[in-house]
Amino acid sequence: MIAAELRLEAPPEIGKKDEYPPDSVIATLLHLKAVLDNIDKKSNKPATNSIESYYYEWKNISDETSRMCCKQWVARTASRAMVRWMDYSQAEENNSWESAVELAHDVMALVDEYGTVKHKYRHVLLWKSDGTKIQAKGGGIYVRELGFEQADIGGQTWNAAVLLARRIARGIIDISKHARCIELGCGTGLLGFTIAHLFEKCAESADKTQKSDKIVVMTDYLPTIIEAVKVGARENELLGPGIVDPVLLDWFDMAKRARLMQDLDHVPLPTAHYLDKSEIGELASNDKARHMSAKRLDPVCSKGAFDLVVAADVLYEVEQCLVIPRLADFLLAQVLDNEEWKTTEAAPQFIVTTPLRSTHWTEVAAFEAEMAKIPTLTLKSKDDASRAEDMATWVASIATSEQCLAADIKEAMVDDAKDSRKYRTYIFERCGLA
Repeated sequence: MIAAELRLEAPPEIGKKDEYPPDSVIATLLHLKAVLDNIDKKSNKPATNSIESYYYEWKNISDETSRMCCKQWVARTASRAMVRWMDYSQAEENNSWESAVELAHDVMALVDEYGTVKHKYRHVLLWKSDGTKIQAKGGGIYVRELGFEQADIGGQTWNAAVLLARRIARGIIDISKHARCIELGCGTGLLGFTIAHLFEKCAESADKTQKSDKIVVMTDYLPTIIEAVKVGARENELLGPGIVDPVLLDWFDMAKRARLMQDLDHVPLPTAHYLDKSEIGELASNDKARHMSAKRLDPVCSKGAFDLVVAADVLYEVEQCLVIPRLADFLLAQVLDNEEWKTTEAAPQFIVTTPLRSTHWTEVAAFEAEMAKIPTLTLKSKDDASRAEDMATWVASIATSEQCLAADIKEAMVDDAKDSRKYRTYIFERCGLA
């Protein structure tokens, strides 16, 4: 067969024993190594000449998002191949998995040459519905992006967060009546900081004699991410009592302690955390005491404590898609089932934006199926749009011609055009007591 006939539709995952043979994993690693070698040597040599097994063709590896996905797959493959190497008793299979481990480490070293730096600051511009920039530092939000070795996949500002933050800033998604928000998987903090900024502006325009009770609890799995969020909160002048509260949260640990998954005992822990937490902590900081003392979300105090739960790009593995709906239901406040409440209060909401990756339709389907099992959370809206489509729709509503647009909006439109991926945004709303 020719190389084109041997292509897989998704990267070969090492899961169950009979899921993917080592040949497909090795073939994909060989292809990836050839692609990276070509980039290094500025060569156009075909990367498929020597491949004789089914493989996945990595495309646009120079693109930052594609490179990050590639890096995650290689790290995951190295870890799982190591387990297979140790488990298999047959000499031939042992040799194959050993080769996969060695090749994965070689490829990881090549990918690292094109990876992210240790950390960098990024300024994301945001606009209000009328086209003016938000009243924040420089008209946007500052975030601190960590390297992969420090924060795994949480160190990058993903485009799903950019899209959702924009929509909230423009008021397309109205959060003005909400007061207590929690973000699941905050990463660099763009989404949470945006909401905190808007909460602060709402409080400033309200009665000055009344103390604001608005707060955004920003959660993630790694202490290094929480530390970076604290730095970002200070940079955006949002860190303080009643504004932003960065907190550690392991979804599966919380689900276990809150007894949310008793009927899903067979579900294994996710494999999305490719680096060991303690290892990342040591790489990022020698101050272990600071990491150990990081605040953790309390399941007792957090049950029903929030009227807004948000998340962006968190539907990465099926295991996560099973626990996130239950966790959101647990954290989200119940409502009073009477007419007076309906006319005076905003219903608690769970808002999620996720990229529609060709490799992750199973995860999207699992999430939607799990959400459908929660009778008190109804789907208020669901829409698919690329960043470019979202921006174009908004721009058409505020400008009669391109000449009327501010230069920063034009620059954003050029940047958005580089990302053709669609993003799905869900808004679930609490509809009554369970």
